[in-house]
Amino acid sequence: MENESPASTTSKKRAQWTSQQMENAVKMVQRGKLSTYAAAARYNIPRRTLRNHLASESTTRKLGRSAILTTEQEAGLVRRIIRLADVGVPLTSKMLRIQAFSFCKIKKIPNTFNDAKNAAGKKWLRLFLKRHPELARRKAQIMNSARAQKLNKDIVSDHFSKYKSVLDRLGIEHKPESIYNIDKKNCRISLHHQQEVLIAKGRKRVHQIANEHAESVTVVGCGNAIGSVIPPMILFKGKRLKPEFQDNLPPGSLVKMTPKGSMTTETFIEFINHLHKYRTSGSCLLIFDGAKYHLDFTIVEEAEKCGITLYCLPSNTTHELQPMDKSVYRSFEHHWNQELIKYVSQHPERTLNKTSFNVILSQVWPKCMTITNISNGFRGTGLYPYNPDAILEEAFAPCALSEFRNPTNSDNIAVLSDESGEHEISTANVEDSDGSGTDSENLPLTLLLSNNPNAVTPQKTCEIHEF
Repeated sequence: MENESPASTTSKKRAQWTSQQMENAVKMVQRGKLSTYAAAARYNIPRRTLRNHLASESTTRKLGRSAILTTEQEAGLVRRIIRLADVGVPLTSKMLRIQAFSFCKIKKIPNTFNDAKNAAGKKWLRLFLKRHPELARRKAQIMNSARAQKLNKDIVSDHFSKYKSVLDRLGIEHKPESIYNIDKKNCRISLHHQQEVLIAKGRKRVHQIANEHAESVTVVGCGNAIGSVIPPMILFKGKRLKPEFQDNLPPGSLVKMTPKGSMTTETFIEFINHLHKYRTSGSCLLIFDGAKYHLDFTIVEEAEKCGITLYCLPSNTTHELQPMDKSVYRSFEHHWNQELIKYVSQHPERTLNKTSFNVILSQVWPKCMTITNISNGFRGTGLYPYNPDAILEEAFAPCALSEFRNPTNSDNIAVLSDESGEHEISTANVEDSDGSGTDSENLPLTLLLSNNPNAVTPQKTCEIHEF
C-alpha cells in the first residue's frame, strides 16, 4: 500500500498586503517611477495581482469573486428593505430572493441565479446578509389593519393632550403610585403551539395529546407606575363557584364566574371595588382600553364613589399606548407557554382544567408582574414619566400603508426604486419550483416609497373618554 502524503498543516497565504501598499504601488507605476516588477517587489504584492488592480484601477483589498449587484445597488436595496419593514410589510427571505432575481432580469445583469425557480439562491442571500450586518432576521408580530390605521400622529397627539389635562386636574403628574393601568388576558387551558420533541429516528409523524375544545380563562391584571401590583381577577366560565377554583392562586386574587368567562359590567364594577381595597389613598387614575369594556353609568358612578377617575385609551392603539400590553403581557405569554409545557410533561395523566390552571398561573404571575416590567411599560408608553416622544417615529409608519385603498395594479407588478429613480426592483408574478403561484409574495412597493416617508394623510381623531 502506497504511503499517502500527509495533509498540509499550513494555511494558504493570501492577500499579505494592505490597501495602502496597493495604492502606493499603483501610484508609483502610473507615474512611471517604478516598473510593475519593481513595484510588486518593493511593496510585497504579487505581480499578477498588481497588474489586475492596475487594469481595474482599484486599490481595495478584496478576495474572491465580485458580488452580482454593485455596492450602490445593494445599498439601495438595503434602504428599501428597512423602509418596507417600517411601514408594516417586511420582506421575507424568499421575497428578497425573488426581487433580486427580477431586478437582475430587468437590468440584464449577468448572474448565476436559478431561472427555473425565478429567484436568487440561498447562498446569495446568506452572503448578502453577511455583507450587510445592519439587517437581521426576526419573527414579525402580526398587526391588524385597524391598528395600523388608528395609530397615527393626530390620534396619539390628541391622546397625550387629554391625558396631560387629566393629570393636571388630579394633581398626580408626579405621583406614579396613583396612576394605574388595567388590562385583561385570555388564556386557553390547552397546548396550542407545536413544540419540538424527541422521537425515534426515522419516524415521520408524532402526536401530542391536547384538548380539542379548550376552555378560556380571563385574567385581569392591574398595576401602577411604580410597579405595585393589584391582586388579579380570575374569570372562569360557568355559574357555580367551587371552593377549589380559588386554590393555589396569587394571594388576594378575586375569582368570579361569568357565562362566557369574560368581563361583564357587573365584574368590572367588582374589580373597581377590588382596586379600591388595595390602591393608595387620594386621587387615583385608572387607564384602560375602552374597546374591551362596555361602559355604562353604573360603572362610572361606582368609580366616582371610590374616588377613581376612569380614562379610556384610543381604540386599536393599545399595542403602543397601554403599559400592560406593551411589556407585562408579552412576558406573560412567554412564561405561560413554558409553564404549561412543564406542567403537561410532569403530569401527563392529568387533564388540564380550572384547578390545574391555577397551579400554572401561580408560577407565571410573579415572573411577569415585576416592578421592572410594569414600570418599563409606563415608561415605554409615555404615561409615566409623561413623555409624548416615547412613541417612536417608526410606530407610525404602518399608518402610511393603510392610506392606500387599491395597493395592486392590474398587471400585479410593482417597482421598487431609489429616490434618484435608479436601482429599480420589480416584483412581477413568479412561480415556485413546484409550479404554484406566489401572488402573495408580490408587494405594491411603489406606493410605499414617497420622497417623504413620514407623510401621513390626517385622519379623524378618535374620541377619548375621561370619566
